Amino acid sequence: MSELMKYFKDEFKISKPGDIAWSHAVNSREKLTRYLDDPSTTFIESDIRRSKSGIPVAVHPPETESDLSFDELLKKMHGSKQGLKLDFKDPEILSECLNRLKQAPLAQPVLLNADILQGNGANPSKFNAIGFVAQCKEQYPTGILSLGWTTTSDPNLGYTQQNVDDMLALCDGIDQITFPVRACLLPKSMDALNQLTQKGGYTLSVWNNEPITPELAQWIKENTDPSKTFYDFIDENKNPLRVF
Repeated sequence: MSELMKYFKDEFKISKPGDIAWSHAVNSREKLTRYLDDPSTTFIESDIRRSKSGIPVAVHPPETESDLSFDELLKKMHGSKQGLKLDFKDPEILSECLNRLKQAPLAQPVLLNADILQGNGANPSKFNAIGFVAQCKEQYPTGILSLGWTTTSDPNLGYTQQNVDDMLALCDGIDQITFPVRACLLPKSMDALNQLTQKGGYTLSVWNNEPITPELAQWIKENTDPSKTFYDFIDENKNPLRVF
């Protein structure tokens, strides 16, 4: 059992990744308070980028302003047992944020996420892939890497074998990683993506920005393994959605 799942088994009696309940895009004080007070939420995901005033805040591009600063997010998470996923959107804030994490380490698992490789038909990544991995390991080694690709919502542009080969080469020697993958791309991609979970500490994190159709939800139920997969879905109102 990975360190991540051992924590959730000890704290929440959860035995597999598929049973963890996520709250996606928690990028405001109101949402953070709501989900910190929600006993059914076991993992909180926030998008981190630099505001116009220069400080790291929780906000999703193209927006740049938020009432929830990175420092406040860390302070509020100190009183919680819920896991925290930090989805970094700007490379230039990474070092600063990792230093702040190191100065005020959280007891719960922290996922360090970025789209570090270019996906099929998608824009190039803003990040240097090797640099992101090295920086996270050096500055906040207790963080768990969450390494993804830039994507498009076109279901015909799934993850390729080359995408998977490039990622596995990058991850050589790392024992625990989760790979965020876009839900609508899975039907065209699973033969390749299944290779990512052959190692014991490797999992998939399935996410969506667009609504999950009943047909796609059924496909995901039938073709993914909850013992190796996290499910971070939102409904049309951006609220958490459980498909299992």
